Amino acid sequence: MTETVRQSPVGVRDAGPEDAEFLLDMLLEAVNWTGEEGVSRKQLLRDKQLAHYVAGWQREGDLGVIAVDLGGPGGLQIPVGAAWLRRFSASARGHGYVADDIPELSMGVVPAHRGRGIGRGLLRTIASRAQDAGIRAISLSVDKANPATALYTSAGFRTVAVGDEGGTAHTMLLDLLTWTQPQPRS
Repeated sequence: MTETVRQSPVGVRDAGPEDAEFLLDMLLEAVNWTGEEGVSRKQLLRDKQLAHYVAGWQREGDLGVIAVDLGGPGGLQIPVGAAWLRRFSASARGHGYVADDIPELSMGVVPAHRGRGIGRGLLRTIASRAQDAGIRAISLSVDKANPATALYTSAGFRTVAVGDEGGTAHTMLLDLLTWTQPQPRS
């Protein structure tokens, strides 16, 4: 069954502590990017390697944005996507860990709202906010078969590591010292 989505305008706002549950939902979407539920919410919460992307949100240094459908009933803004940055340490690495001072990007869009440019807008916004905050680069981990890989590449990310032991995960890096915000597509 597919959900019909009206094409309402979408805005972006800062993520706050009240968005922790939605970030968890978006992390679950990112982990299960194929559309199959390979990891349940319960499994994600029990997996320290995954749960640490959202556990204790919003701690010092966390930065995030939420895409909202502005056409909700009575002016209600309905979250439809999120992008957030979190720093990890060498002793508690994320999947896309590069260095302690380089935050890792997590991003997800509600399936019914994919293909509308929301992910591209979130990526542009979070990179710009990170740049304004003096962050020199951001990293991420993505399966090479994930269609989002093309989005990241077109935004300027480059592959800096490939998963070991035949893994398909790529660690990608966006250098914010040289990045310029691309113009929105018309």
